[in-house]
Amino acid sequence: MFNHFKKAALVLALASASMSAHAVQADITVWADVDPTLALLKADGTPLTDVVEMSYRPGTAATAGLTPWSERVRVFSNDIAKDITVSLGSDAALLPESTGGAAAKVDLRVSLNGIELGTAGKDFTAATLYPGSDMPGASKAMDLRIEQKTPGIIATGGKYKGIVSVIMVLKS
Repeated sequence: MFNHFKKAALVLALASASMSAHAVQADITVWADVDPTLALLKADGTPLTDVVEMSYRPGTAATAGLTPWSERVRVFSNDIAKDITVSLGSDAALLPESTGGAAAKVDLRVSLNGIELGTAGKDFTAATLYPGSDMPGASKAMDLRIEQKTPGIIATGGKYKGIVSVIMVLKS
């Protein structure tokens, strides 16, 4: 009987040594871009996706084009009594990336709560942003929308890419 215990202890020791020899390490890079005054997040308070695919719908001039992308968002602020100015960092467009050089850029329209954004700032007043919000420190839920500025056929196939930078500034 004692011999069986010795063998079982040896098997457990070998299994334990084998397990520690096959250890796995998972490295996770964590980052944060902190602005203690303002943030533009999804309506539930989670971060916006940083990659969006706009699918292309072939068809006639009247029906073809990029499918618009939209997300419900909120402005989160540490001072909901202040107005904000919202603008784009540059004109929004998709640039041809792998089309052989024959394609033109595709201009995009970006809007927040139905107000078209551009490189010149648009003022959003605290009175219109924050009343009726069901979250402390957050604006009402609004649509952030990105769409093809002039819907229609994109004649040259290939990959198009661009960055839409939405800039918010808390007014004094």
